[in-house]
Amino acid sequence: MLLRELQILNCRKIMQAQIQFHGPGLQVIQGMNGSGKSTIAQAIQLTLEGPKAFTPGMIRLGESQAEIVAITDDGVKIKTSISGKTVKQTVAKLDEESGRYTSVSGGVREFLEGIRSGFEMPWSLRDMSDAKIIEILKDRCGITQKVSEIDASLKDKERLRTETGRDKKALGELGDTPVKTEHPPKIDEIKKKREEATAYLKKVSETLDKAANYIREKCVFSSIEEIGSMHGVVDAAIKCAQDKIKGDTVYTQANLDKLDREYSNWVEIEKKANEYDAYLEKKKKFDSLEESYNSLTQEIEEFREARKRVLSEMNLGVKGLEISEENQLVYNGAIRGVTDTNKVSNWSTAESVKVFFSIAAKFSGEIKVIVVDNAESLDEKTTKAISDWSEKNQYLVILLKVATVPETLEDGIIYVKDGEIVTK
Repeated sequence: MLLRELQILNCRKIMQAQIQFHGPGLQVIQGMNGSGKSTIAQAIQLTLEGPKAFTPGMIRLGESQAEIVAITDDGVKIKTSISGKTVKQTVAKLDEESGRYTSVSGGVREFLEGIRSGFEMPWSLRDMSDAKIIEILKDRCGITQKVSEIDASLKDKERLRTETGRDKKALGELGDTPVKTEHPPKIDEIKKKREEATAYLKKVSETLDKAANYIREKCVFSSIEEIGSMHGVVDAAIKCAQDKIKGDTVYTQANLDKLDREYSNWVEIEKKANEYDAYLEKKKKFDSLEESYNSLTQEIEEFREARKRVLSEMNLGVKGLEISEENQLVYNGAIRGVTDTNKVSNWSTAESVKVFFSIAAKFSGEIKVIVVDNAESLDEKTTKAISDWSEKNQYLVILLKVATVPETLEDGIIYVKDGEIVTK
């Protein structure tokens, strides 16, 4: 259905106005700033969006109430009453037999939600970044929460994968696999014999040193005869030394050297066995981290695919329009590329018009009306693209243009001057 007539009473600068629209195509509403053009746009927006579009100050100064009546070409009348900050809407339908309007009772809100648009001014999208438009589209398609949940899971998995990769890197390279070496039997017996041999040889050395010192002390002679007495001294030293080591296991230096070699060999084998154990432990951690990293990578890919699938299933109403994995708008393979820092679009004017107006059409209700503000800034090429789209899709596109009201009025243009509607 198309908007055929709009009646405005006590809204801002407009005391009373009745506007007739010509049908599908472009409808220019022209006037200077402050003449009442924006009030007409707000009246349409309030009709089509309901109380959520209300802004304070809509009631004309000095008045207590305002009223907007919108009539469609198939006989639906939407009445919007404003009192203070309260907005109430009612719906009536034309009875063709009686020629009278009959109120729609019950489910008024549901009825309105089904017929009115949610995208009345799509051309304003051209000033938004791809990311902002995509957020709006996700909201309109009802997938915002679903995508947010996927994004939260994706972010958490990417964080875990980063930490896992960091831990894996901290382990360093595994290097070549060392020769598998089993731990040798316990070295307690070798250590014990080695300690005994060392102690024994030390004890022998100390005993001999004492015997030698004892004999040296006795080697002081006052006569030749006393030399003969040295036999007794030596025998005494021998007996004393023998008593010191009596009962001990006898070890030689050769025995100790052999034990040392056995010990060194044991230490070497044990070292290699420990190195092999350390390698196995490191490999176990490395394999575990690698398995976790690969598993997280797979989960991340699954979440990305899920996100891609959810976005691809969005019915945007425009053939060829997609949302890339990089969160960019793509139309027929061309990335729009508008960000917070880059305001230049890669799309042509015709492409932008087709996409944005088709999006509006997709999310519109049954009332086919779109408003374009600041239309004076549109060049001829853009205006023609909008005109072609509106005629092809049978939409009423209202262009609000800032310009003076000429002395000679043109057919088809609605002029607004000081709150009054002027037409030829």
